[in-house]
Amino acid sequence: MNIKKIALASLIASSLLAAASSFAGERFAEFPVAVKMSAAAKVGSTVYAGLGTAVSAWYALDTSKPGAQWKALTAFPDQQRDNANAVAIGTNVYVFAGQGKVNPADKNLIVFDTVWKYDTVANTWSKVLTRSPMGGLAAGVTTLDGQNILFFGGVNKAIFDGFFSDAFVTATDTKVQDSSITTVVNKGLQDEVTARYFDQRPEDYLFTEQVLSYNPAKNQWRNLGIDPNPVTIGTGVAVSGNKVTLIGGEIKPGLRSPNAKSVTVTGEKLSWAKLSPIVAAPGEAAQEGIAGSYAGYSNGVLLAAGGANFPGAWKQYNAGQLFAHKGLTKTWRSDIYAEVKGKWVVAGKLPAPLGYGSYVQLDDGVLVIGGELQGGAGSKDVFLMKWNGKSVDIVR
Repeated sequence: MNIKKIALASLIASSLLAAASSFAGERFAEFPVAVKMSAAAKVGSTVYAGLGTAVSAWYALDTSKPGAQWKALTAFPDQQRDNANAVAIGTNVYVFAGQGKVNPADKNLIVFDTVWKYDTVANTWSKVLTRSPMGGLAAGVTTLDGQNILFFGGVNKAIFDGFFSDAFVTATDTKVQDSSITTVVNKGLQDEVTARYFDQRPEDYLFTEQVLSYNPAKNQWRNLGIDPNPVTIGTGVAVSGNKVTLIGGEIKPGLRSPNAKSVTVTGEKLSWAKLSPIVAAPGEAAQEGIAGSYAGYSNGVLLAAGGANFPGAWKQYNAGQLFAHKGLTKTWRSDIYAEVKGKWVVAGKLPAPLGYGSYVQLDDGVLVIGGELQGGAGSKDVFLMKWNGKSVDIVR
């Protein structure tokens, strides 16, 4: 009898040890630097990520090897840029758009419309002889067939560039005295520019309605048609087969969408559908919407998590205030949502409020890479969001 008990205890201990080893083997190494507004893509089992506040740094992580560390690669050769999009086609990673400064000393940001290619085999960067027709900043970007890259939404480059030029160049006074040059911000003029920029209807920002497709092999852009729904930027993007789901995003600066929409792509034909609205966050009366979120699938379930919004913005907007987030506090979110049987449910929490980082789809879940924490700091955290049948587990 005692022998049986000892054998049973030994078996249980062995099982627990094996389970612990299995869990430990799934751990993902921290990113080498705290990072936000980065870009990432996956080729095979290797994830490539960097840019944003990692500046020109570019790294690789082999997710097939438990405990693998991030490996530094050839640095990005062009200007630093935040919020660029990265998509893998074959063994190459293509990087589009992003915002940044032409010269480090510049006061204003611009939208970059250049395209870069990273060759994962040769570990080299090269500039592609094309430009994004609409800029592409904050667009939802993905590929379905491994040949063509799709672009949904995006800011209007002329309006974006113009705002930052007016607010940070035109609203700056330059004074020359005794051979010295000083610059002083004209706060009143800057506030006027800012108020005018935010006090507009969603349609006045001219976010990109056209759905664009880019084929790297042909180096050719095509217009696939118009998104018939309210256009958003900074959406979460998830792919299942030939269907793309776009979750949340900004319908105008400071005002987020609580909705999700999907589009099925057959050749160059687009078939749109609306999903049920995202449920309210715990303890809140209504869903304010999320932008800069993480999205994807785990075990067949659609997930969306994190991002940021301005609680109270919809109340002010519905009361007629176009500057919807005026006086409100930008709030990062930790809520995880899952679409179960056609309805969104609250499925868990991120380790911390987090948004505006990179994410890639793995076989069993969504790999989150860094992001912006409440208050603006970047994060080194790397983890997998994995659906367990009832809620989402965080696997590190």
